[in-house]
Amino acid sequence: MRKWYEEAGNEDDIIVVSRIRLLRNLRSHLFPARLSTEEKKKLNQSIFKALEILPARFDQPFESCTLDEFSDTHKMALKERHVINQSALESDSSIGVVLSSDESISVTTNANDHIRILVSKSGLDLESAWKDANQLDDTLNESFEYAFDEKLGYMTAFPTNLGTGMRAYLVLHLPLLSSSRQFRVLMGGISRYGLAMKGAFGEGNDNPGSLFVLYNQKTLGVSEEDIIQILTKVAGQLASQERSVRSQSVKAHRNEIEDCIYRSYGILKYARSISFKDAMNYLSQLRWGIEMNILPVEETIPCYQLMLGVQPANLQVTYDRPMDQKELDRARASYLRKFLPDLE
Repeated sequence: MRKWYEEAGNEDDIIVVSRIRLLRNLRSHLFPARLSTEEKKKLNQSIFKALEILPARFDQPFESCTLDEFSDTHKMALKERHVINQSALESDSSIGVVLSSDESISVTTNANDHIRILVSKSGLDLESAWKDANQLDDTLNESFEYAFDEKLGYMTAFPTNLGTGMRAYLVLHLPLLSSSRQFRVLMGGISRYGLAMKGAFGEGNDNPGSLFVLYNQKTLGVSEEDIIQILTKVAGQLASQERSVRSQSVKAHRNEIEDCIYRSYGILKYARSISFKDAMNYLSQLRWGIEMNILPVEETIPCYQLMLGVQPANLQVTYDRPMDQKELDRARASYLRKFLPDLE
């Protein structure tokens, strides 16, 4: 089955990914930090049992497992693909994972909270992601009573997640807007909407790939629909500004931009060794060059899929062997050559 990140999405020239994350805890249990290993294992099995209905409800296979079934490299690869988060990666062996075949839906158990639901979609599709997350949430609530307070909402391990327990995320590709002088001011102004934005792979100038995550900071005193609405509105404004800067740049400097895009393609296509940072930055150039019809390709190159694939742990999983840094750089170049088509 194709993975969700291999599919095209609405407005995916700028808005690359939509995600909804829900945190839930059970009234009948202490928070995971205070549960014994044996209690966590029993809870995993109870949740796995309740979710056996998912294949029928979502029309695709699901797999249930615990992270101790994976090597450290495989666990890191799951984190790189956003199936699990850092907390699950660093926790003990009692972490459970239920994952759909296309990796668009995952449930992590016994990390900071009893249940972490994550739904990912390509492009701008928060409404669909919320629909799936809500359906999954209802499925679990049929079997378990959640820890819920009339004033504070869903009880979570960290107070910053109280209320809806929901974070909505949009990953935006902003290569030109982020290089402008007013970008820092623009990022600061987003906070008045109750939102924040950070680099997807780093901070400041050290964010290879020019991908940025826009997300809600407030979870208390707002509804899920409110969060989705304001996030969609602000993302639309950012996307509009990025498209405008791209168009102006191409009009004013087409020859220089064509040269830059073709150089990026040439390095990605023919390099025999390439670092992660360079691969991400050249893929970023390639991505917007294709979207602006500067680089003629018959089929869209899956740049975001490649950005996930060139990360260290995923490369080692792909080639099924551990690698040092030099081997990773060579394997990354080989991986990219296989995916990039020849130009006419």
